[in-house]
Amino acid sequence: MTDYGRPLEFGWFMSPDAGRPDVLLDAARVADRAGLDLIGVQDHAYNAGHLDALTLLTAVGTVTERVRVFTDVANLSLRNPVLLAKAAASLDRITGGRVEVGLGTGAFPAGVEALGGTARPRREAVDAMVEAVDVMRLFWASQPTSYAGQHYSLDGAHPGPPPAHDIGIWLGARGPRMLQLLGSKADGWLPSLAFLPPKTLAEPHERIDAAALEAGRDPSEINRVYNVWGDFSTSQWIDLLTTVTLEHGMNAYVFGVPPVESQLRRISDEIAPAVREAVAAERARRSG
Repeated sequence: MTDYGRPLEFGWFMSPDAGRPDVLLDAARVADRAGLDLIGVQDHAYNAGHLDALTLLTAVGTVTERVRVFTDVANLSLRNPVLLAKAAASLDRITGGRVEVGLGTGAFPAGVEALGGTARPRREAVDAMVEAVDVMRLFWASQPTSYAGQHYSLDGAHPGPPPAHDIGIWLGARGPRMLQLLGSKADGWLPSLAFLPPKTLAEPHERIDAAALEAGRDPSEINRVYNVWGDFSTSQWIDLLTTVTLEHGMNAYVFGVPPVESQLRRISDEIAPAVREAVAAERARRSG
């Protein structure tokens, strides 16, 4: 049984469909007014029907006031991490500190290579991710710096502007080396229910926690964000997410629902408050 005691957050996984961007932005306004915490956007630039993730997040950030936005997840095979850090810091300043970065090694190698990206073998992709996390941190520190990696480098760079807040790096990680990297250096974990159902979460948590402790970090500092989809009733979602929080270690939930006000309001007005109440009651019972 694992509960890291972190505050609960709820959000929307926005599909970047190019057909009606006005509908997406209207829905983002609804999510913002409804009090959702997060809006994440997937990054598959090789999909001709998708808007560019960073451009869409910028638009979302400028039509909202409080919701945080993040890439879910940025495709490192196509995104130079230095320029991604620059874009994230710029949007963070524009939005008053409402940007996080979800980062993955990249999927769909044929699509990546068709756009001129680098589809790396698994071990090499993880090596590149280690370097990417390092250079993004250095860039956000906004001090002249150099970094000589095998995949990425900074040679007397003059980074800036600094972000408005300490941007979190959340990794879409499943393999042992990625989980070790996450625990030692990153700020959050971004698995998906479809690929890692609740009963499979224990081992990844253990790997993350062991790496965090070895690096002198408190495992509870790491945000654990779950992408969730499913045609469940409200009561089923409440029961499921309460259990996942208290027994399987997750603390934030990003729902893949259509850009429809009733769907977003169901999350904000029904599911989120009920899960928060149930989790708070059980935490109080356990501590008391």
